[in-house]
Amino acid sequence: MKYSKQILSCMLAMVLLSACSENTTKNVENNTDHSIEKQEQTDQKKVEETTNGESTNTESDQTKDSQTAVDDQTTNLDDKDQKVNNQADVIASIKKELNTKLPVLLPSQLPIKEGNYLTATTKIEKNKYTIVFYETKKRTPINDTSLKKNSLEKLILAKYSVVKYNSLEKANEVIGFEDFSKVGGQKMNLGHNIIGYQDAGAGALWTSWNEGRWALATHTRTTKPELGLALAKQAVDFLEKNTLPIPKPNGSIRLDAIKSTENNVKWQHNNIVYSIEKVKNPLDALKIATSMK
Repeated sequence: MKYSKQILSCMLAMVLLSACSENTTKNVENNTDHSIEKQEQTDQKKVEETTNGESTNTESDQTKDSQTAVDDQTTNLDDKDQKVNNQADVIASIKKELNTKLPVLLPSQLPIKEGNYLTATTKIEKNKYTIVFYETKKRTPINDTSLKKNSLEKLILAKYSVVKYNSLEKANEVIGFEDFSKVGGQKMNLGHNIIGYQDAGAGALWTSWNEGRWALATHTRTTKPELGLALAKQAVDFLEKNTLPIPKPNGSIRLDAIKSTENNVKWQHNNIVYSIEKVKNPLDALKIATSMK
């Protein structure tokens, strides 16, 4: 009987130890699971914060880039607007100065370099007004006293005048219109189905042609014949895309491939003659004439 009690005691002890071991294992497992779950939640939160941070930064960078592009575009537009407004303001100021009974017809655009400014002087007479356009490094009011100096001759863009003559015959003489197909000369193909006529004399070579009511001619030396022909073709090509004023009855154009101050455009409205002179670049003379409004 005593032996049996001992056995029972051992068995009871073993049962108690087994139960404690199971509880300990479950507690460890529960703690482990809770720690893992908590760590996973922490890691997920960090990932979300990182992702949100990257998204916010990306959106911020994109916003900055877009704003920079808009600012750059605005700056470019501002530069162009300033250039256009400068010329428009000068032309508007000139119109106010022209207290005349003659028709007021002015160019809307003159070829000036980027960063430079347009200004002018005006002179009004009984049957004539004259405008001298200048290109300056700084803004200068029209008719400013600084523009009266002879040293500013090199800054002249163009000289424009409108003159009323006493008769149509006198105005016709100033224009000097010619039908070059009747004058004759060596035929030259100028492009766009236009035929020019070359004529040489006294060391000068002329390439002449007609477009509507206009008589046009380029000048060069006989030693450089290619310059006159090339300029004639450039003029024909330019006028294919740009429209000259409609003369009544006629107009004449001289473009010089050698002398930079011999370019001029003239046209008439009955006995009133419009003239553009002193333009250094021959094609610029055409650009000014085709911008008349």
